[in-house]
Amino acid sequence: MKPLAKLSAVILPLALLTACANTAEMEALKASVESAQSSADSALSAARNAQSTADTAQRTATDAELAAMNAQKTADEAMSRVEECCAKIDRMFEKAMSK
Repeated sequence: MKPLAKLSAVILPLALLTACANTAEMEALKASVESAQSSADSALSAARNAQSTADTAQRTATDAELAAMNAQKTADEAMSRVEECCAKIDRMFEKAMSK
């Protein structure tokens, strides 16, 4: 029985040391995982902000394109009226010169 007691006296502290080492490693691993999770959360937040900014930029670009199209339409209409007016003046001038 004495050899078993001596063996137990040696194994028990080693087992406890191993358990403590494993616990310390587990705590370090847990801290590392929490740090990685925090980094991932920050990256996700940054990605969402970037997506929001991109969406806003897309809406702004679409609005600018619509405004440019409206401006072009207005310019085309104005040019058409100018051409009509010039043609009318030319006809009036030709009519006046023929008299």
